[in-house]
Amino acid sequence: MVALLSYNKNPNIGVLARANDSIALIPVEASEMFSSTIEEALEVEVYRTNISGTILVGTMVAMNNNGIALPRHVYENEIKVIKNSGLNYAILEDKLTALGNLILLNDYCAIVSKEFSKKSIKTMEDVFGCEVEKSPVKEFRNIGSVGIATNKGALLHPSLKEEELKKIEELLRVEVDIGTVNRGIGFVRTGIIANNKNVVVGDLTTGVEIVRIEDTLLGR
Repeated sequence: MVALLSYNKNPNIGVLARANDSIALIPVEASEMFSSTIEEALEVEVYRTNISGTILVGTMVAMNNNGIALPRHVYENEIKVIKNSGLNYAILEDKLTALGNLILLNDYCAIVSKEFSKKSIKTMEDVFGCEVEKSPVKEFRNIGSVGIATNKGALLHPSLKEEELKKIEELLRVEVDIGTVNRGIGFVRTGIIANNKNVVVGDLTTGVEIVRIEDTLLGR
């Protein structure tokens, strides 16, 4: 069952946490309820860390089941937490830091901002263990905030064009759909934490939105 959650009454939980099928990363300051909800709903081990000193963990990192990409200003104590989780990691040396906003991925492909260097693209290919392709979306620079993907489906901003949706579907190798979260927010990743097992959504998300999110990301 999809779980509803907020962070200090903030429903934008996707900017604060990130998960794959094994682990979830949440801010150091997160409540026990926030941690336990994610742990139980997604069936993962939860690790507490900030990234580059900020609680915006979901905004700063991108991850799949093979590895995690970290921004260049990540702190040593934060890297230690990632190491302890057992997840492969790589640090991208580009000036781009909000990696979660710039990368849409599952285990089959990472769709990334056109601003990444060739070196960073190669690094991402290695750490994510999949192909990396430049974003086909023209209107939005932040491909990672307008969509969220699992190995079962991808949910995208309602403003994306049909040809863009088809290209994303082709790259991620899953069916895609459009939808919103938290009562009409099209930047769906900001309000969703998901893996291939389940989904956690911001607590303002409506029943109609939940049905679309669950059907799309979990293939139900």
